[in-house]
Amino acid sequence: MSNYLNLPLIVHTKRSKYFADLLAEKLRYPILPVIRKQFSDGELYYKFTIQNKTSLIGKDVLIVCSMVDDQELLELIRLGLELSELGTRRRVFVIPYLLYQTMNRASLPGEVVTCKSTVRMLSSISTCGLGNLYLLLDLHTSGIIHYFEKTQAMELYAQKPLYNAIAKEVDFQNEDVVFGTTDLGRPKWVETYSNLFGVGIVLCRAPRELNENSPEIMKEPIGESENYLRHGATKVTCVISHFAVTKESIIQRLEQSPIDKIIITNSHVNSQLPVVKLCKKIIIVDVSCVFVEQIVSIYGSVGPKTSSPFVFALD
Repeated sequence: MSNYLNLPLIVHTKRSKYFADLLAEKLRYPILPVIRKQFSDGELYYKFTIQNKTSLIGKDVLIVCSMVDDQELLELIRLGLELSELGTRRRVFVIPYLLYQTMNRASLPGEVVTCKSTVRMLSSISTCGLGNLYLLLDLHTSGIIHYFEKTQAMELYAQKPLYNAIAKEVDFQNEDVVFGTTDLGRPKWVETYSNLFGVGIVLCRAPRELNENSPEIMKEPIGESENYLRHGATKVTCVISHFAVTKESIIQRLEQSPIDKIIITNSHVNSQLPVVKLCKKIIIVDVSCVFVEQIVSIYGSVGPKTSSPFVFALD
């Protein structure tokens, strides 16, 4: 146990345990459990499993949160604030998915730029000791990183694990492949992959309308796959950084769609839904390695080998 005392600790929000477990397995850092209770009036109670207020002084903590809803956001802020109060040396926030990314600017008078206000709330967490570091993944637009104030933040990229998955699932040797996108806002992303594989690129315009009955983000991939096939394509494979699907009916539509394969990452909590894991078309790519690489560059090494994950608790 003594080998673990100087290692960073891992804390996670309630819904992000799956990602924290992956980090703990690869980094061999101990997990600091959080006791959670809900009172009859709806109020929430949190407690770190430590014996006294000095237990965490001088320690570094990784705080893991796939921020998919307001509850995860609030829990992250509460845990981060308390860890600062408890004297931790540095707090590294591992955020594979950031809520409200697409609401990063106001198009109409009076619209709230929810992404910016969310980031400002994160920036308000005390930066005592060596401060806070926010690690985010494949942001909707690179400008979001500049919303952070008086703290460190950096965007990481799922390019390497996605590249490996594409190379494995797509037969570039025997098939004529091009990369396409309906997102004209960031065609450079698609161009990056087309350059890596040495193939062409196709850009398609897909007007977006706000419709509460629209099947969320899957409207474009399903519709455009039908258009591609109608115009001569023989096969369509979708690659999605953040699988922010919230309805099982959408997964059913994907199963029935002409899409051949759907390569996604595990950045979003809903990538862990049984219906997603059971979908034969969906290939889930683990991107925890992207964060592991950056964290190891900060701390220089992983923890000692052990037969089972070590849980840090002083109670």
